[in-house]
Amino acid sequence: MKKYQQLVQDIVSKICQGTITNKLPSERELSERHDIPRFSVRKALSKLEAIGMVKARVGSGYFVNTSIMESPLIYNSITENKFDEISYKKLKLSKRLPTAHEMEIFSIGENDYLWSIKRLRLVQSKITQLEQARLPVKLFPKITDSNVENSLQKYALSLGLEIDSYLTTYQAVSLASEDAQFLQCKRSAPAMSITNRGFLKSGEVFVVSEILDINYQCTYHTKFNNESLQHRDQDDR
Repeated sequence: MKKYQQLVQDIVSKICQGTITNKLPSERELSERHDIPRFSVRKALSKLEAIGMVKARVGSGYFVNTSIMESPLIYNSITENKFDEISYKKLKLSKRLPTAHEMEIFSIGENDYLWSIKRLRLVQSKITQLEQARLPVKLFPKITDSNVENSLQKYALSLGLEIDSYLTTYQAVSLASEDAQFLQCKRSAPAMSITNRGFLKSGEVFVVSEILDINYQCTYHTKFNNESLQHRDQDDR
């Protein structure tokens, strides 16, 4: 783990412990205390701001974003980057009829079309992910190349759709030869397979995406669930 990443986790830890409750120490203090260069401190603070953990006040420094503390904190190698650091390259955009499984997922009929999207996601101009996504045409009557090469979430919101939640599954995999070519790495290289189902407040599934990530990292801070622990303990008896 790089030094700035260690500092991010150290600051998140201190905020969660209540050691830091309002204003963060200055860049100079953090640099001296953690024995790292000032540019690494600035990079760490930028990441903390990007994930919403702290807010910058011009001329005053960085302050804890207290509104986020009651919610689970999840940030990964994509969400810790700002939108202007992320770009997309369209590989495919087509319209097709659904499979039987897709009809079940989206609650659509056999004659209801789906958009099929394949694209690369680049972080700071470096290819990081290969994504294949499906969206129902009934919710997205028109999708252009420009939509594919930007945030699909933002596009959904611009149409007035209300996003509620995501169901996400992670699995470690080895890259197939074709996928490795798109991601410009070796065949059988390790990657993280990330499957998402996005739900609207109406309960409808608005997107299913399958992502291959070759540089995946994820950090969670969640509340301890004693009921879940007890339930698992009962199942083991």
